[in-house]
Amino acid sequence: MDLQEICRTTLGAHYPALREAEIVAVFYPYITLKHTIRRRGGRWLVRISDHCRDAPALVLQAIALILGSKIMRRRPPEEAVRLYRQFASSPAIRHRVLERRRCRSRKHLGPAKGRTHCLDEIFREVNRKFFGDRVEISGLGWGLRRGWTRLGHYDPVHRTITVSPVLDSPQVPRSAVAYILYHEMLHSLFDEAAGGSGNSRHPDAFRRAERAFPDYAGAREFLKRFCSRRGRVHRGE
Repeated sequence: MDLQEICRTTLGAHYPALREAEIVAVFYPYITLKHTIRRRGGRWLVRISDHCRDAPALVLQAIALILGSKIMRRRPPEEAVRLYRQFASSPAIRHRVLERRRCRSRKHLGPAKGRTHCLDEIFREVNRKFFGDRVEISGLGWGLRRGWTRLGHYDPVHRTITVSPVLDSPQVPRSAVAYILYHEMLHSLFDEAAGGSGNSRHPDAFRRAERAFPDYAGAREFLKRFCSRRGRVHRGE
């Protein structure tokens, strides 16, 4: 059974309003694992990420059910959600999505040398002191936007670390910038340990490693006060 037949049969069987509808379903080269259903004229156009081209029929049926639930404003069947999440979280699919993102997207970074702090120097110092020079990244720089809620970010696709330029200030001690870099460098190691899935956030092991940073509490307290003066609340990434 091809994709169009799977979608037409599944949607018609579960949603009476779609039984007589014309449904056109195609695989589409989205960068991510994205799927859409839209009304085009007198028919419904279903686009399913071509990352799913080799997916089992049950997974494609699950995607069709989830899309149908959206336009019918219903909660999708739990079994369909479970099947799809299991497929989407598989190492092979995560790797496929990451590789496409690497090929098609570009990462824009500012220079690492700021007016007050040089990220390259701090990175080398932190890497040598706490990681035995084991952390390898492809790029490091100040962000292009002055973000107050996300002060640092590790991008597992491009293996880059970005730091918000609001921290490139004489008011910000070098130790606070070092803590942000330390936090993002931990992300790079946890991501590598997870096989490059990009899914490592802040598990217990991460938090324990983070607290090993000297004056961990002091750095976090400073950043909290520094951001709160501008009506922002810092969150780690």
